[in-house]
Amino acid sequence: MKNLQAEFGERLVTLRDGSSGLRGQLRCEVKAAPGENELDFIATDESLDRYHEVIRLDGWKTANYLANPVVVDSHNYWSVLSILGGTTKLTIREGAMHNRVRFAVDNPAGRISYKMAKAGFIRSESVGFIPLKWENGIGPNDPNRTFTEQELLEISLVSVPANPGATVERALKCGAIDRCDVRELVELLQQAGEQTPRSTVVSSPRELLTLARSIAAIFKRC
Repeated sequence: MKNLQAEFGERLVTLRDGSSGLRGQLRCEVKAAPGENELDFIATDESLDRYHEVIRLDGWKTANYLANPVVVDSHNYWSVLSILGGTTKLTIREGAMHNRVRFAVDNPAGRISYKMAKAGFIRSESVGFIPLKWENGIGPNDPNRTFTEQELLEISLVSVPANPGATVERALKCGAIDRCDVRELVELLQQAGEQTPRSTVVSSPRELLTLARSIAAIFKRC
């Protein structure tokens, strides 16, 4: 495997198992799935991303991810509050990655995420992966880099706790999510922030309380 540090430098991030890797957005089409509280996320194509790179679909190695296929909020692993659901089916076929998610609706964040995705307010997934093989572009019309083999370690949705601004407000106003859902999430975040020890490394109680206040402010405006 090529030297990741030399190739990617500051782009490297720590993934959920402690490995160094990259994160990237997959724009998705969201469809209803047959199971209860399930949705299908279908990556559209192998188009260029914002780094002018391409990820080949036939290069995905998914065994490690499927050993613990949780779907979390914005790559946050600091608390069970961030677990939005789990992948029940992952296939790569017909030019797309198909990812079926069963949402953890007993978690207020999971319930809100399910309703927002179903209503069209969440349209992308974020993947964390270790690049194993790639080809650098040569010509002026080539991608800067084409990943030909990569190991999938995480799948995230960009949902409520990460960016509770205009999207949540719009979802509330149009009735996609309920006021009681938001109230439960605020209360849960407040309790977690008050009960989290200040010495905890993986999470800041101040962060949780700030998040609760931000969402509460949106709740009051709607």
